[in-house]
Amino acid sequence: MKITVTIDQPTGDFQERLLALLAEHASQVEVDAAWTVQRAEQYYQSLPKRARRIVKLCVAGDGYVASEDLRDDETASLRGHSASLKRLLQRGALRGLWPESIHPPITPVGPGFGKVVGYAMDEDLVPVFFTAVRNVETEPEEWAEQRLTQAAALEEAIRAQGGTWDTRRAVTALGDAGHEVSDKRARQILRDLATSGLLVKTDPDRALYDTNA
Repeated sequence: MKITVTIDQPTGDFQERLLALLAEHASQVEVDAAWTVQRAEQYYQSLPKRARRIVKLCVAGDGYVASEDLRDDETASLRGHSASLKRLLQRGALRGLWPESIHPPITPVGPGFGKVVGYAMDEDLVPVFFTAVRNVETEPEEWAEQRLTQAAALEEAIRAQGGTWDTRRAVTALGDAGHEVSDKRARQILRDLATSGLLVKTDPDRALYDTNA
């Protein structure tokens, strides 16, 4: 038997008793440590303005943003940005917004010694945080509208043409529709359309899909 429990804004006393009960049966409890849209919204809303920009541009870049796109000037440091992302993850776990075992959605990229050359997000998290950012931000931005237009264009091509789709065919179809996209972006749209049920993945190791007739 599998039981899923969702509790919105639990009281401190209730949370303590629930955590104690779960700890008592730890060997039989599987913690849901996946990022959901709701968790992503709470995470994004809690970030300071500059750290929000990291998340937003990382999503816009299909999972990566370079440091030069974040600095106000070439000599500015990004070290404080990384600290705020880490602190928020810890505070959210203490408040019960997500489990302590959840993986950071954003990770700094660099050679070490505190130097950051950019930030990365797992490709599977990009659509989750894209939805979260759109839900939180009241003013639509050009990059977000462009992503929606690209997805709609590829969906239209797939519905019209049918057949088998891979990254190259998706890039070509989007190019024909006036959208120049990277292979990474094309794979992301294909995954999203598979999630929606339009496509079915036919190869576990490659981005290869058939239309779900």
